[in-house]
Amino acid sequence: MLRSSWPRFVAVLVVVLAVPVILVALPNASRHASSSIFVLALGVLLLGVLITVGGLWIRRTESILTILVVLLLLVPQNYVLVGPLRSVGNPALLWSLFALLLWCGSRLLGLVMPPANNPMRWGVFFYLIAATLAFASGMARPLTDVEASGATRAIFPALAVVGVALVACDGLTQRGQVERVLQRLVYVAGLAGVAGIFEFFDRTFSYRTLAHLPGLTTNTELINDTRSGFVRVIGAAAHPIEYAVALACLVPIALHFTLHGASRGSRQGSALSLGIMLAVIPMSVSRSGIVALLVAGLWYGAHLRGRQRLNLVLVGIVGAGAMSAVAPRLLGTIRSLMFIGEDDPSIRGRTSDYVKIPWLLQGHEVTGRGLGTFQPAQYFFLDNAYLGALLEGGAVALAALVLLFLVGVLMAQRTRRNSVEPSVRSLCQALSAAILALAATAATFDMTSFRQTGFLLFLFLGCVGALWAREGRLGKGKKAEPPQTVDIPRAASNEVWQPS
Repeated sequence: MLRSSWPRFVAVLVVVLAVPVILVALPNASRHASSSIFVLALGVLLLGVLITVGGLWIRRTESILTILVVLLLLVPQNYVLVGPLRSVGNPALLWSLFALLLWCGSRLLGLVMPPANNPMRWGVFFYLIAATLAFASGMARPLTDVEASGATRAIFPALAVVGVALVACDGLTQRGQVERVLQRLVYVAGLAGVAGIFEFFDRTFSYRTLAHLPGLTTNTELINDTRSGFVRVIGAAAHPIEYAVALACLVPIALHFTLHGASRGSRQGSALSLGIMLAVIPMSVSRSGIVALLVAGLWYGAHLRGRQRLNLVLVGIVGAGAMSAVAPRLLGTIRSLMFIGEDDPSIRGRTSDYVKIPWLLQGHEVTGRGLGTFQPAQYFFLDNAYLGALLEGGAVALAALVLLFLVGVLMAQRTRRNSVEPSVRSLCQALSAAILALAATAATFDMTSFRQTGFLLFLFLGCVGALWAREGRLGKGKKAEPPQTVDIPRAASNEVWQPS
């Protein structure tokens, strides 16, 4: 039972308490950019404002996730807000933290009541618990300055991805909302692909310079890499591998909307984005991107009928021929990289570092060395998300990461089996293909440490959880009622109201 007056009272109290804390912490934050006191006070203030304005809550999920997608794929990842936050000031990261606050405020006020016992929600909570235990494990031992700084920075992405998953899972209350968010994601990915194509054919073109918006500054300098004489395109990502994998995992979703779009225009737009993504992925000259593309394509292709599979193969052959004509030697270079084996110095460098892991794990097998403490500046580059989770969070964090992949794929497949609608079955297969592609490439690069791939994973997981709650949890052919939502009535402060 809630009174309509108490949210306003709580909001005013929170703001009154937060403002002096910020005024005290701000001078220190200007000298210590990673001041957790400043960020915590800012978060409390945002929560107070959130409860005060109360109307901008979980029902705006489509807009919130669309803005996130734009910030994630079109704003260069080395850009941050001007000010003391530095890496924490990345626009996509801050927006995701705001989404988490929005979810917390909505649940606190009882404005949304999603179905109970959603396995996806429990999987995300377990991931958050594992991250918390890893952070506590790091704080329990002496840390170097590099490790302490990394631990402080790592808190915020861990919270942000949880916010993305929970807002998508509980806020997308209808299948149409899930489809619209993913359709917009495909369109934005097509725009991100166009930037990569320009980078490949015009070496003087710099998307990062073009996308330098007012109020943003660079936190790190990124240099366009080359491989076998080709410029590795990067778009708005932090690395060509991240760029390629992020687009590759979206290929099955684009293919789904090409076949099952709500209108002719959406199908044509999805087909255009699909073609752009398929063209630009090889331009990254990334093995991980090709692995993600193969895994996602084969898994989604298993869902297609015979004629559709044949058409897909023909499109692939024509596309490969066109790529060979436009960019000679590119496909041959990628083929050589895929089958070079241990003769590649980069592969030898990665595998030679693996022998150091048992020594680093001694005494930290369960909860790890600490969240964000394994910094390449102090140790070495570890291009393996599973081993990275094991080192930083121990067996608990590794189990949480593997569980997320399993829960995402199994829930998507169960929803697909329980649905009788071809479009729903196709969308579930596409989402499971995207998650499997990220799971496969997590063994080839540190997928969770990169913002685009890490945030996309949790967006996919949230969409799977939303589809399961609306389409798949009651059995074949049955649909769940949308979760109850309530509005705070404009009533006198002494009137009592209950959610309907």
